[in-house]
Amino acid sequence: MSERIPLITPESWVQLRDPRTLKSGDKRKVLRTIRDSAEAGEAALGMLDAISIVAVEAWSLPLPVPSQDVTALDHMEIPDYDKLTDLLGPTQEALFPDPIEENEEQAADPASPTEPSAE
Repeated sequence: MSERIPLITPESWVQLRDPRTLKSGDKRKVLRTIRDSAEAGEAALGMLDAISIVAVEAWSLPLPVPSQDVTALDHMEIPDYDKLTDLLGPTQEALFPDPIEENEEQAADPASPTEPSAE
């Protein structure tokens, strides 16, 4: 089981899924949420909602976890919500790695089967 990470409200905590355990279905769930959002701002919120759904395992808040009711995020105290969004950074990075960093890592890997492209 993952560790409890303190939120801002005293004695509150959240347990997040280890980003290394994410599967393609988790990424597809997040992508579907983004696709179904009509506007750019809604897409950003939709992505945070969807990442919360796949990442939050449990919390001490008197609300259902996002996978049970995503509208619970609307009822969080703002400091707790802001802390949660910060904590979701590694999950977002695992789902959507920066392509520039991936290319740099591959270019630096002498065992890579492809050669870096000329710039």
